[in-house]
Amino acid sequence: MKILVNGALDAVFLATVRDEGGCDASILLNYRRSERRALASKTLRGFRVIDDIKAELERKCPRTVSCSDILTAAARDATILAGGPFWEVPFGRKDGRITIAAEAERVPQGRENVTALIDYFKHLGLDVLDLVALSGAHTIGRAACHSFNDRLYNFNRTRKPDPNLKPPFLNLLRRQCKKDMDLVFLDATTPKMFDTAYFKNLQKKLGLLTTDQALQSDERTSSFVDLMGNQPFLFESQFSASMVKLGNVGVLVRKNEGEIRVNCNFINRRRK
Repeated sequence: MKILVNGALDAVFLATVRDEGGCDASILLNYRRSERRALASKTLRGFRVIDDIKAELERKCPRTVSCSDILTAAARDATILAGGPFWEVPFGRKDGRITIAAEAERVPQGRENVTALIDYFKHLGLDVLDLVALSGAHTIGRAACHSFNDRLYNFNRTRKPDPNLKPPFLNLLRRQCKKDMDLVFLDATTPKMFDTAYFKNLQKKLGLLTTDQALQSDERTSSFVDLMGNQPFLFESQFSASMVKLGNVGVLVRKNEGEIRVNCNFINRRRK
């Protein structure tokens, strides 16, 4: 159980947002120049967990359960094990056959403004409420220092730190970030619990990424941050609803679309 939480929830969005093509498990394909090999994917964990689940399923029911369905179910179950909510996961997805490293760079990298985030989520068919609720996944997991180093030393090319960072938090992050690929918890207070601390941290200016803290300072999103920070039930119910929506983005279900991979790392060999 601990492996599932530490692996799958280290990046809940592994199941969805990180799959630029939609929920088709393209992030799992392990080829040169694949999404998985991109710099933006370097901090993702949990691949072995997914491989173990897939191997067991293939032993008991071959070519039946897709890697895409495994990802969505693992994200849900890991959320529950970390203290989060349950939601129904619709099954029947197929796995994609295409993966391109450049696609991974198109997802939010942690430095975008709120307008860019809203536009990106709109592209996925999601709204502002979904954006704020799904950002709450940052109550679990870690980020590489390179994704927010500019806040520590050269915010907006001013050669100064982000003025929103309080000195004690700034000094802590500088101590934790000796190298670009060092990892820091996204939630500074309860990093291993699925709770509303992420939103309360934003209210206290303890958001790690630029994209996190921006949600509190923009009038289009700040009221939702306050609501979810103060009402755990609202956050959990909306997170569940938004995850269902996110898990249905770009789904391959038709007979001539995608495949059910035998090994999540590789597309199936064509049968002669």
